[in-house]
Amino acid sequence: MAPVSNILGTYSPESVVITIGNDKFSHVLSGYADGTFISITRLVDHATLYNGADATNARVVRAVKNCDITLTLHQASESNDVLSQLLALDEQSRDGSDCFSITIKDTSGRTVASTPVAFIGTSPDIDLGTEIAERAWVMRAINLTIHAGGNGKFTDSTYAEVTTLGYTPDAFWNPNP
Repeated sequence: MAPVSNILGTYSPESVVITIGNDKFSHVLSGYADGTFISITRLVDHATLYNGADATNARVVRAVKNCDITLTLHQASESNDVLSQLLALDEQSRDGSDCFSITIKDTSGRTVASTPVAFIGTSPDIDLGTEIAERAWVMRAINLTIHAGGNGKFTDSTYAEVTTLGYTPDAFWNPNP
C-alpha cells in the first residue's frame, strides 16, 4: 500500500482530446491556445439552499446538467474553420440538424465530459495584431455528463471508497493491479 506522499500525479495538456461530430462528420479539435484552453461551467446548480425566516432550511435539487464549454484555440488552428462552418450551417438551418456531440477526455487522467447534443452559441471575438491571437468558442452542451477525476494512482483506501460509491476506474489506476 503506497502512502499518498509516494503517489505522483501527472497531467499533460497534450493528452487532452476533444472530439465533436454528428452523422455527417467527426473532428478531433487541435490548435489549443496556450494557458487555459477548455473551461466547463454548469448553468444551473445541482442544489441550492433555501433559508427560512425562522432558521429552517431546505434545498432545491435540479436535474438540469446544461453547461457552457469555452474552448480557446489559437488563430492558426484549422479547427476554427470547422467550428465556423458548423456555426454557419446552424444559422442557416435553424432546426438543430447541425448540432453535434462532444467528448472531452484527459487521457493522462480520469477526467471526461460528454454530451450527445451541443451547439455553438455565437462566433468568437476576433483580434488581429502583431502576435498570434486566440479564439474563444462558447459551446452550449445539453445534459453534459462530467467526471472530474484525478491524474495519479489511487491509494488503497481511496480506491476502495470510490468503488464502494459505484465508480469503477480503469484498471491502470488500481494501486494493486
